[in-house]
Amino acid sequence: MNSIQISRPRYHGSECGCSSGVERNLAKVDVVSSNLITRSIFLSSKTGGHRLETLYRWSKSVDEEDLEEWETRLLIRDVAYSAEKQVKRKRWQLSSFLTSREQADLLRAEFGGGVAEVKPGDWQPSAEAGADSLLKIRDSLLVTESQDEVVLANLQNKYPGRILLSFPPQLAFGTGGHPTTAGCLRFLVDLAKERVGRPWRVLDLGCGSGILAVAAAKLGASEVIAVEIDEMALGYARRNADRHEVGDQIQFIAGDVIPMLESGELGQFDVLAANLFSSLLVELLPSFPAGLAEGGEIVISGFLTSQAREVAEAAKAAGLPLKDFLRRGKWVAGHGRR
Repeated sequence: MNSIQISRPRYHGSECGCSSGVERNLAKVDVVSSNLITRSIFLSSKTGGHRLETLYRWSKSVDEEDLEEWETRLLIRDVAYSAEKQVKRKRWQLSSFLTSREQADLLRAEFGGGVAEVKPGDWQPSAEAGADSLLKIRDSLLVTESQDEVVLANLQNKYPGRILLSFPPQLAFGTGGHPTTAGCLRFLVDLAKERVGRPWRVLDLGCGSGILAVAAAKLGASEVIAVEIDEMALGYARRNADRHEVGDQIQFIAGDVIPMLESGELGQFDVLAANLFSSLLVELLPSFPAGLAEGGEIVISGFLTSQAREVAEAAKAAGLPLKDFLRRGKWVAGHGRR
């Protein structure tokens, strides 16, 4: 899984039967995004979202310099797609998952490429998907995708001074393996060290799997609130918090965060974290100051280097200039202070 980079998955409710919440929140980036795309449209509305169906995957390989043009063509035709590539390769693979062979064949006729049948057993990850992948954040955190108790016990014994986080691939964004999540975690570790011995409140916007909220709680935050518009992702986040024994330290809220921030109903926070697409960050940033205490700090990511200027300008306009950046490949995380 760590050899794959996923970029700009596109969702359309008419194509995949997703709720608006899924469209808004699963349109985030992670090493498991290709599974999320497939799984989000495997859910059949005929049985309340629990019956798995066979899908048909249209795919086409394109050169990196042609990616923008191909994405534009697909967007004009309102095609839900994902774009992915191997880390050391130059060509990208465009994919779209459809519910009928006829739909997939129409895409092939118009755009070329190929069509393959994808059965539920072909995409569902095992419980130990990514068990060997480890992410070390400073000298504080150790993130693994394994949830095997023996594996976790061995890791804790091997790294006794680190906080162990276990986030397997799920129907919610955030395993820690993607550069955007890793960047946010690194900033959180640094901010937590500055706040040792005093209370600090954290707001996680679009929490997905809950990895940032759980990390903040484990790092010593006195109160954590995690907001997520997608109920399915929120369910996974709650379970992940319980698995890490911090369920009672995190308040999970379903809903749109903008009115919550602007009304002041959540109070003010010392740290506000948001790992979202650049367009969402630009939309949300003007609302951030209302939720930040004086001297409060923001940790944001989910944007590419090519989008960093736009996000930085939006943050500056909101009175939250970004002072520090972490770049991992094409992805950027930023830190700013009110």
